[in-house]
Parts: sequence; structure tokens; C-alpha cells
Amino acid sequence: MRRSLVVLLLVLIGGCLLLAIEWPLDQIVLTSTFGEHRGDHFHAGIDLGGGEQQIYPISPGELVLFYREGEDYTSLPTGLGNFLVLQHQGGIQSLYAHLAEGSMDPIRRNYDRSLALGTVGSSGYSSGKHLHLTIIDTQMSTIINPLLLLPPLPDGQAPEIKEVFFYSGQERIILEDGMSLSRREGQLFATVYDLREDVTFLWKLAPYKVFLLQDGREITSFTFDSLYTASEAAEGSQNLVLMNTERDFSDVYESAWLLSLGDISLIPGETTLTVFAADFAGNESFSEYNLNVLE
Repeated sequence: MRRSLVVLLLVLIGGCLLLAIEWPLDQIVLTSTFGEHRGDHFHAGIDLGGGEQQIYPISPGELVLFYREGEDYTSLPTGLGNFLVLQHQGGIQSLYAHLAEGSMDPIRRNYDRSLALGTVGSSGYSSGKHLHLTIIDTQMSTIINPLLLLPPLPDGQAPEIKEVFFYSGQERIILEDGMSLSRREGQLFATVYDLREDVTFLWKLAPYKVFLLQDGREITSFTFDSLYTASEAAEGSQNLVLMNTERDFSDVYESAWLLSLGDISLIPGETTLTVFAADFAGNESFSEYNLNVLE
């Protein structure tokens, strides 16, 4: 099943690359990444700061949805404020949200890269001026990580792996390299996040990949590359799951930045657990724990 999903993703990306996609802003400040914890759902796009500036299409397209904050929102997602959606070649759509009031043109239907869609604002559920960008493959009903398609950003800072702990029954055991454990069955959790390197304070972002290995064997892997609606989701609901894992939000996150890495079984003797993380630029980090499991 995983192999077929990976092949599907490669097909989606291959089709999107034909569009010559570009950044929608001149000044690019990445403030939030794809797949981040959003209270009860995955962040289904990226956020771009940089202040009030003009927004341009990522590729030429046709306007297919236009929404002003305060209008009837039946069947429309809430919290996006003023937003619009463009249709591109190959069934690809791009959504631009939180636009400034009065900056959008409800009449124009076709846009090329030279025509502004509107201005970065703070409408909807927003704590400051930013643009939320979502990219959708309508033919496959898949939401794609925009960083897969946009030109790469410079980034030399690896993700952070903080507290890693084993939870068995009611006992919470923080792992340390070289420690002995008597517990053999439980769940592993890890605090993992990437960082913005363009600020001097702590600004957390979701990593791109997280893996758990036991004695070199993959136990769990998350790659925040795409989301799709689970087939068992109730009508009208949006139970989005990671395409390469088939895990939904509650299966991935215990809380913000705290990832559930799955169940592990420890047999008596020596074993090594490794938590590996990578960001979209390919910067990598890992934490390794050599453990002695008691009889």
C-alpha cells in the first residue's frame, strides 16, 4: 500500500512541475509549514509573512472561487477570511487566504503572473498579516505541500529533537543513552520541530520528515508531503490523513510539536532506538539511545 501511495505522489508532483510554479510574494518569509499542529487538524498549507505586499498567482490560472469575509459561508471552510481560488493546468488549484479587505477584484476571471490577486492582510482567524497558501490536486483529491513545488529557500539549520520518552501504562520514562529499562511494551513520543534561522528568537516550524528506528529497522515514519481525505470520513467532514502513513491528526500528534512515534516492543538485552528528523532543505538531525532491557 505504501509503495502505491509513493508512486501516486510522484505522479502528482510530476504533473505539477509542468506548471512552472513561482512564489506568490516578492518578499518571502516562511512563518508556518505544512502539517503543523492546528489544535484539532493538520495545517494544510504554508504561511508567508513579510508584511503588507501584493500577492501574485503561483502560475497563470482562472478564478473559480471568490469569498469576502462576512458573506454566507455555507459549505465553505471557515477561518480563511477573504480568500480566492485559482484553477491551473492539470487539475491543480491554488488557494490564497487572509487577504486584506477590499484588495481583491471580484470581476476579473483570468490571471497571469503579472496581475496581483490582492494584498496580504489579516482577515479571518489570523494573529497578524500573512498569506496562507494551499495547493490542491482536484483530480486526486489531494492537498500537496507547497514546498514540494515552489523554488527552494535557503536553509542551513537542522531540526531540533528534544525530549524523547517511553510511555508504558501510567509510567513516563524519559530516555537517556545507556539507561536500563524494565518496561517492554509501550509508546514512544518525541518533541520535534524545525526552526526559522532568520530570527533571533525561538520560532518553531514543522519538520518535513521524522523516523523512528529500532536496531536500524524502521518502526514509524512521517513525511509531511501531502494530505487526503480518508475514505471512511463521514459526509461533510474533513478527516485528513498523511498520504504516506494513512495516519490522521490524532494518530500523529499528542500535542503541539509532540509526535506519537508508535508502539514499540523491547525484548531483554541490548537495543538501540534512533529518532531521525529532516527539514525540507535536507538538513538532518538524530538522537540515538542505546538501552539495556532487563529480564
